[in-house]
Amino acid sequence: MLTLSNHLSNHIEEGSISTRKLASSLSRTLSKRSSCTPISVSSSPSCVTTFSVARHRAEAQIEEGALAARKAWLDLMPGQDLRTHSAGPDGNFFALCWPYGKTERVKLATEIIETLWLYDDLIEDVPHTEALKTHASLRDSFGSAKDVEKPSRKTVIAGLFKKFGDRMSKLDPKGTPRVIEALKSYLANYDSQKGGELPNIAEYTEYRILNVGFWIMESFMLWTMGITLDKAEQEMCHEFALSAGRAMGLTNDLYSWNVERNDRGERQWNAVPVIMESCHLSENDAIVFVKGLVIHHEQETRRLGLELQKRSGNSHKIQKYIKATGFMLGGNCFWSSSCPRYNPAVNEKDCDSTSSSSSA
Repeated sequence: MLTLSNHLSNHIEEGSISTRKLASSLSRTLSKRSSCTPISVSSSPSCVTTFSVARHRAEAQIEEGALAARKAWLDLMPGQDLRTHSAGPDGNFFALCWPYGKTERVKLATEIIETLWLYDDLIEDVPHTEALKTHASLRDSFGSAKDVEKPSRKTVIAGLFKKFGDRMSKLDPKGTPRVIEALKSYLANYDSQKGGELPNIAEYTEYRILNVGFWIMESFMLWTMGITLDKAEQEMCHEFALSAGRAMGLTNDLYSWNVERNDRGERQWNAVPVIMESCHLSENDAIVFVKGLVIHHEQETRRLGLELQKRSGNSHKIQKYIKATGFMLGGNCFWSSSCPRYNPAVNEKDCDSTSSSSSA
């Protein structure tokens, strides 16, 4: 670009038509190369995020991953009424959370997590003891070279996830193990609570980091960008990541309460009733409290990000990690504030048409 600029200044008169045309052409080229489209959060009044939001340029391809997951699931479970998951009126969840990821990788990650959400729908009505056994079978299928046991619905699901691990390894054998580790940890622990006495909000917030799937989202975020953190870098980033996980967990609770207030299962917790009980607040006041906590943890994440950037010696890799995490938190909040998953009044058909037009 510098050489071209010097050439233009030496051989083309300033302000000429050809210069303006070339500048316009270069601008359009750079715009096309941009990996994402910025979004104004003002389009969703209930969105409280303090982070920027953007949509992946290849959202239509990413949505294909979600559709593939749903088709495969219906082939396995014919007739099952599937909930809306990653679709949203302002874009697909993963296109909003990982706007800088490589398209093929974001598409596969979308297919995997959409399937995990469908699995979660199926298992939430299963008795707790049986659910734990199914989680263990699924967990053991990731990264395993063994074939699954004799065919059954449980083993077919496990086989589905085993294939996901194989497909990921082909794309990135170096970065895949950390994602597999996060998936296994989630399956081993996310359903460990059986309800009962509610903890205080500080204890609950720490519990939600893993339970909300933050480590899955964070590891996939890195994997989609082709970034691998070594152990020293992971340790350096850990406090920053924990803060981001707190913000993500509470954001999920803030918006999912719209549906959970009327459908509270035995193994379902949310920050709103935790605060109502521990702080003796009304439901509306507790919701305002949760909004404040989300903003607080987002601000803390930003502060820790600045410190992390300095400690890393302004490492380009760490800077990309910090920036991508901010977009992931912003995208999660923006999508959650208007998606049909948490806002039943939103029409699913509107999500489909909006997704198609925004990706055109």
